[in-house]
Amino acid sequence: MSDLEGLTRKLLEKGYSKEKIIKRLVKEYLDFKDIEKHLAYIYANAIYEECEKSDISQVSDLFIKDLLEIPEAKISTGKQGLGCRGAGDFFVHKLLGKISKTNEIPLLAPSALDDAGAVRIRDIKGYKKKGEINNNLIIVSKMEGIHSRLSDFPFLCGFHVI
Repeated sequence: MSDLEGLTRKLLEKGYSKEKIIKRLVKEYLDFKDIEKHLAYIYANAIYEECEKSDISQVSDLFIKDLLEIPEAKISTGKQGLGCRGAGDFFVHKLLGKISKTNEIPLLAPSALDDAGAVRIRDIKGYKKKGEINNNLIIVSKMEGIHSRLSDFPFLCGFHVI
């Protein structure tokens, strides 16, 4: 399945109508997902609305626009190898590991170069121990798909590629 946000933005740039974009997104959903058509339309409309509302070219406040615009890296994710566990992906993960370091020592930290993290509940400050089972509980979080959205939300992701 393609990057639906990226596809929507590209079609908006080319001047496609909302109706044509929605139909294209619905086709993508129906080609790749086993869902009902009305649900595909709901998802497609949500993507269209998100892309329209987060379009930086529509921001009129110059201060906000300057704050959100990031200098281009002049390298594509494909050329750098980002997202496919190429050299670029490990390079970026190492940088993210450095900037996300805290005094807390998690079970699985960003320095592990993974898109996941894990903490033992007993290591969380303020947690009251209530029994052996809870003390050994591990909370795991997984971040997926963030690489494809770097150009749209650079501050949330921590780095920026075009």
